[in-house]
Amino acid sequence: MSDFKASIDSYFRITERGSTIGTELRGGLITFLSMVYILIVNPNILGTPAGLAGYTTAELFTATAMAAIIACILMGLYSRFPVALAPGMGVNAFLSYTICLTMGFTFEQGLLVVFVSGILFLILTVSGWRERILDEIPGSMKLAISAGIGFFIALVGLFNAGIITHGAGSALAIGKLGDPGVLLSLFCLVVTLILWFMKKWYAVIVGLIVTWVVGVIMGQSGVTSDLVSSGIFLIPGWSPDNFVSTPDFGLFGAVFSNFEMFAADMWPAFIAATVSLFVVDMFDTAGTLIGVGGVAGMIDEEGHLKDGSKALTCDAVATIAGAVCGTSTTTSFIESTTGISVGARTGLMPIVVGALFIVALFFSGFFGTFTSACTVGALVIVGIMMIKSVKDIEWDDPVVCAMAFMTIFMMGLSGSITDGIAFGIFAFVIGKIVTKKSNEISLIVWALAVIFFVYSVLNEMIKNGIIFS
Repeated sequence: MSDFKASIDSYFRITERGSTIGTELRGGLITFLSMVYILIVNPNILGTPAGLAGYTTAELFTATAMAAIIACILMGLYSRFPVALAPGMGVNAFLSYTICLTMGFTFEQGLLVVFVSGILFLILTVSGWRERILDEIPGSMKLAISAGIGFFIALVGLFNAGIITHGAGSALAIGKLGDPGVLLSLFCLVVTLILWFMKKWYAVIVGLIVTWVVGVIMGQSGVTSDLVSSGIFLIPGWSPDNFVSTPDFGLFGAVFSNFEMFAADMWPAFIAATVSLFVVDMFDTAGTLIGVGGVAGMIDEEGHLKDGSKALTCDAVATIAGAVCGTSTTTSFIESTTGISVGARTGLMPIVVGALFIVALFFSGFFGTFTSACTVGALVIVGIMMIKSVKDIEWDDPVVCAMAFMTIFMMGLSGSITDGIAFGIFAFVIGKIVTKKSNEISLIVWALAVIFFVYSVLNEMIKNGIIFS
């Protein structure tokens, strides 16, 4: 072994963890392929509020890629943990649909929420308080939040793909299934699910690419969708002139450069959004790292993650860096298990993923041709993977049952992760008080209940012009 290879092996403890450099490279490639969909999905989800702020898909693509590059390389070099990072699913929809479109914040203000939540996450991680907070929140509540986000993500995917639409006399209804664009969405969903049923790790990426190829053929053949008149573009366009493109860093630093402090009546919403994003990120990150660590054999005898504090620190710093780049919360990806499944066990794997994201950075024109019809399979699969956590909820406890139901369904049907968490916490606290078990409510849950209650009351008073009119 050459001195260079020996140094790499020693630094990443490759041989010690039962891996090889070749295995780490292969694991990095497979992990990248399993999560590259985020380069397409994230700009699509953030597109509306960013577009209203004057930012383009190319800028969102660059921000997404840069956040992944920084996070993956940081994770690999500092924690040497085998997990790749990128702007996460669920939290991107939270930024777009809840913080910006529902709460009324500008895209730059939304990025500030991400930035502040990242700082809060970092402070609590390095101080050791993060573990205490996680321990004091009931396990079923964590599972319900994860499942609710899965439900929310799936609804977003199905709605943007035209498969579900606003109902007449009902909240939601099946879309125009005979429309060529919607048929393309259904094709993506069927292909992706079939491959997933067959337990193929490449289900998402193959479903995405095959749908794109079919869609380009449809577009070149003159097939059009009636939904275009409603501003919904499902059939991909194609121009070889846009295949290679120069990265557009227009969103870098936008959280500061184009930022205007919000009015006084938006402070309650800002605090609630920041707390919600922090809570969601904390649960998602802890669950992902524990899941990845378990597959990689990096859980010690006491059930703790080896080098877990370093990995969590990297995750928190990645969120801050991602906000500066111009995108939603950057977090650990469960898709890292695809690389681990072929033997990757060290931080060299995420560095390989980061290097591949650097290559992808110069192909925003190509990735920008993928539409919501191409990504619906990915969103539904992610939703399924997250919502299956309901099996471990303590359904026999009526208070927990009500909490989980309110969290999951209000999160999806209200289109707000914040409201879902709030309703779930209210149901839990009220239930424990009524059943004379208030001693089972931890200090952290009490604090969250107070924060969300104050937010809800002040928000209604603001809407009705009672204050800040």
